[in-house]
Amino acid sequence: MSVAVRFAALALALLGAPTAAMAGPAPAPAVEFRWDAPPGCPSEAEVVAQLERLLGGPLAERRGARLTAIARVRQEPGGAWDLRLWTVSEQGTLQRSLVHERCDMLASAGVFIAAMAIDPLAGERMVDGAEVAAVVAEAQPVPDPEPPPQVEPEPEPPPELPRIEPTPTPPMIEPPRQSALRGGLRLSAGVAYGDLPGVGPTLRLTPSLVWPRLRIELEGAYMPLRKTREASDSSRGVDLQLAAGALRACPVFHFFKKILEFPICGGVEFGAMYGRGVGYPIEKDARQLWAALHLMPMLLLQVHRRVVLFAGVEGFVALARPRFEVEGAGALYRAPAGGVRGHLGVEVRFP
Repeated sequence: MSVAVRFAALALALLGAPTAAMAGPAPAPAVEFRWDAPPGCPSEAEVVAQLERLLGGPLAERRGARLTAIARVRQEPGGAWDLRLWTVSEQGTLQRSLVHERCDMLASAGVFIAAMAIDPLAGERMVDGAEVAAVVAEAQPVPDPEPPPQVEPEPEPPPELPRIEPTPTPPMIEPPRQSALRGGLRLSAGVAYGDLPGVGPTLRLTPSLVWPRLRIELEGAYMPLRKTREASDSSRGVDLQLAAGALRACPVFHFFKKILEFPICGGVEFGAMYGRGVGYPIEKDARQLWAALHLMPMLLLQVHRRVVLFAGVEGFVALARPRFEVEGAGALYRAPAGGVRGHLGVEVRFP
């Protein structure tokens, strides 16, 4: 006996009723097959396509008695799959139960049973018939069939909406980057002790190059006239002035969102101390070298992008100490070894 004949006999036995040939033309209602299975099983579209391959054409084109097949698959707690298959025809409703470890094999078995109910020759088109037949043979009829479930069709995908191309965003126009290097010009005044006699004023003009973390300053300073007199005769002595230039570098620390700056400057200062004798029969002028190393912490408060308030305290150590003396009277003044200065001022920055 051929495999196809055995499939036909097996399917007819499962259905419980012989299939008789139709005599004469008859109305041809649509054959319906519905599939309800959870994720992990073949979809309804895949199962219907498999059934149509066995029948040799679309279900809607079938002619013959009306038949509806409804298959429902659920997974048991142990992991096996349980297939319940209802076939509804003019002869009545039959329900079968089939359990297997693979949901795709249950789908093939359900398709085979439904195909044989519709067309007994469908078994000849079965490719893996022996394996499916072994699964079909385990199907058990349900004595009191339940009403077939109402299986809702798979939702159709929503229609594609026309794609709206996004409006291109105009490119951002970045403002020109400001250079990290700026220039500064500071004017300051203060008091000084240790360069000329006593305590006296000092005036300074300071151009600078300013980076975020560094300053380079080139400063011009002038200490106005100060006097020193002999202890024995207050009408005789020397008048002194000092002009100097300084070069210094300053690492800069920032506080309060860079509004407050704290540079610590160190550098060297060179200049000339000018002295003129007063009250002597022959009054002479003399100039001597002035040189010093200095350290100056500063405090800068930015009140505007271009305007900065300045305060600084400077300590210095003399490298060259000018000495002024009068023949026969001895030394009238010699610069101390060090001193201190205090400054207040305003700095303008650009750009």
